Amino acid sequence: MKGKRADVAIVGGGLIGCALARELAGRGASVTLIEKAHPGAEASSAAAGLLAPQAEGLDAGPFFDLALESRDLYPHWVEQLFEETQMDVGYRRAGILRCAFPGGEPALEVYDWQWEAGLPVERRDAGGIAALTAGAVSGAVREALFFPEDALVDNRRLTEAVRIAAERRGVTFLAPMAARRFAVAGGRCGGVETEEGLVKAGHVVNAAGAWASFDPRFPVPVEPVRGQIVEVESRGLQLAAVVESEEVYVVPRGDSLLLGSTTERVGFIKGVTVGAVRRLLAAAARLLPPLEEAGFRRAWSGLRPGTHGWPLLGPSSLPGLSLATGHFRNGILLAPVTALALADELSGRSTRDFSPFSALRFAECPAPAPIPEMTC
Repeated sequence: MKGKRADVAIVGGGLIGCALARELAGRGASVTLIEKAHPGAEASSAAAGLLAPQAEGLDAGPFFDLALESRDLYPHWVEQLFEETQMDVGYRRAGILRCAFPGGEPALEVYDWQWEAGLPVERRDAGGIAALTAGAVSGAVREALFFPEDALVDNRRLTEAVRIAAERRGVTFLAPMAARRFAVAGGRCGGVETEEGLVKAGHVVNAAGAWASFDPRFPVPVEPVRGQIVEVESRGLQLAAVVESEEVYVVPRGDSLLLGSTTERVGFIKGVTVGAVRRLLAAAARLLPPLEEAGFRRAWSGLRPGTHGWPLLGPSSLPGLSLATGHFRNGILLAPVTALALADELSGRSTRDFSPFSALRFAECPAPAPIPEMTC
């Protein structure tokens, strides 16, 4: 560790951090990534792998545009990853069927603007729903929207492939190793103090997800939001697309189905609860009655980095430090565009407007405390 230097130091080894590290290294930068545990062990491995900017029901605006851009980057991105690692990450443009029970809220009208804007979305009646799902959806569902361009990916395989690709491009991984605080000199961030010493860097990126406020002198408006997912056996229920309602989504993955997900603001408390598992199983069986006979496999939880809004991307108020965190439910989706956008910004080639994703948009965000300088 003595004398460790890099062009860029990244704190956080989830999919976002690994994707950015790979992209920067591919452009010739020396990159050191600091991760407190195993890369990808937190939210990246706990997700369901949905790439769903349309089905997510986002409003028109900069965030939707960013999400759509990232979804459209995926085919080429995973093709590159396969060439570099020979790993199939399970990317499929399977589409997502959003079903509505009578009287459900919010109604499908929230998607009308996509229809009017000419985005790919198909209205399905009961017959169209049955045709797409082999009649497995509840007969109570009389209408649905199908988003044929939304997709899915095996997020665990993807994160591993990106990590391997980053290593092969020369990224140095310091893991497991905890980042203690940012190193500041001359009013600029010049590295990261770790539990084993200083990593000096020309630029630092905070991609620490729910742990982005690890340095209390520089708070980040991100909080942990727990999500729980249940895995059951498919037992002959072969879904060609993701099927979801307001209460649950059902994701086909091999001989399993993933049922998700909860949104719980309980702090840094992981774990699976009886109530959440019960609610997810009940909602899934209501949507797809054949799941009443499905075998239970397991359940898990993860902590998403929530911001009560859009992610935090781009320069921070501390020169030399950029943010790539707060992706909440869309970290897997936004990985390719985050890597490209931040790499462009760090190389001085960006023409992107980061202001909609700046931490400064949070009026209630406390100003950073005075940061004592230290020799870098």
